Amino acid sequence: MKSYQGNGMILIVDANIFFSALISKGKTFRIFAINSITEAFELLAPEFLIDEIEEHKKEILSKSKLSSSEIEKALKLLQREIKFIYPSAFSEFLEEAKKISPPDDFPYVALALKIKSLRLKVAIWSNDKELKEVLKNKIDVFTTSEVFEILHGKNNI
Repeated sequence: MKSYQGNGMILIVDANIFFSALISKGKTFRIFAINSITEAFELLAPEFLIDEIEEHKKEILSKSKLSSSEIEKALKLLQREIKFIYPSAFSEFLEEAKKISPPDDFPYVALALKIKSLRLKVAIWSNDKELKEVLKNKIDVFTTSEVFEILHGKNNI
């Protein structure tokens, strides 16, 4: 097992993690808040996530039980924490990613493959068990609980 301290690691944030942070304001949101202070992780996402957020805004609003202005504030905080990457930056890995990942996840995997090709520490932050299984031995996939433990120095993954 690899040991991660957080510092210097790039985490690719998947859409469900982002939505969870907005809807529940629980552990996932706390990770974003703590990371905004500690900068333990560099958080990235494919640029298309911005479109997904806009597409699901009404659903997020209804599930979160927060006001529209509270959602907008939380959304701005989260968007400040994530660097969005254009597909052209990782386009050479899109075909490979499509072959090894579930259909909805290939942009995240392509971005991770690109970063890994640069010999940087990278993992995908996702609670998707299928993604974690299919990427085993290729790309690390950390759940919210694992990211929380890494952030607090309690996990040797």
